[in-house]
Amino acid sequence: MKNRKLFFIIIFIIALALLSTYGCGPGAQNPIVIFCSPDSGRMQSAIAALREGLKEAPVEVVCAPESVPEIKDKLRRVQKLKPRLLVVLGTPALMAVAPMEKDTPVVFALVANPYFTGAAYDPEHPEDHQENLTGLASPAPLEAALKQGADLLGEASWGLLYDPNDGVAAELAAAFTHQAPQYGITPLVEASRGKATDSRALKRLLTRGARVIYLLPAASTARFASLVLDQGRRLKVIVVSGYPEGPRQGALLWVVLDYCRLGEETAALARRLLQGEAPKNIPIAQTAPLKIEVDEKLLRHWSGYPGKSSQ
Repeated sequence: MKNRKLFFIIIFIIALALLSTYGCGPGAQNPIVIFCSPDSGRMQSAIAALREGLKEAPVEVVCAPESVPEIKDKLRRVQKLKPRLLVVLGTPALMAVAPMEKDTPVVFALVANPYFTGAAYDPEHPEDHQENLTGLASPAPLEAALKQGADLLGEASWGLLYDPNDGVAAELAAAFTHQAPQYGITPLVEASRGKATDSRALKRLLTRGARVIYLLPAASTARFASLVLDQGRRLKVIVVSGYPEGPRQGALLWVVLDYCRLGEETAALARRLLQGEAPKNIPIAQTAPLKIEVDEKLLRHWSGYPGKSSQ
């Protein structure tokens, strides 16, 4: 009898230990994994806000370079962790996750257009998407920059320097050409495929009459942003920047996505799934919170634009 009681006591103690270690249900202690690509300053801003919003749960961050084989390799490693929730940040990461992950609940963000990634199918029907995922679409704030710039500067010729090898830049350059005239802006576009031709392409834009240069929110912009901003600081041209990283001195107007806010909104959506909502029942939402700054000193200098400056 005593041995039987001792046996049940031991079983009870083991059960308590297992419960303490693994939680109350399957996967309860499995981590939330933030899977992102490519890594960047804007990505880290969103991740910091996400961590804060999910601080009551264990969170692991896995960032992968933009190389497709490396993204897929890191994703396979993530899948072995059996995450209770996968938070996917960035278009390259989502393009890898959508076809490879069909079971784990997924929340995505920092994706301009999810409808060509395989995760979702029709922008007219945001409720129609892969059943195990939902997320936030955040288009680049090109139109906001055009509107804000036109309100400040009036009708003008805007130049755009872009790298056609950068798919995001090429897509935004086409949108710029299409949308600019709606705001009284004459679009002038020059392509440059490398650092060796950036200065010449910028010079061509100025020679063609560009009075404003717009910096795209694209990865390749990092290559020539300082070149353009230097022209802005030297009062050679007005710069409107949509590029969210690095110094921005020299830009009269800065219009970018607010990545901290995006991280907060992603965390709020992730909490809904953690509380039991099914991703298939949550339509993809479009959100583009903005950060807008105006350099008042440059604005005063160019206040007579498009005529002579006030100096």
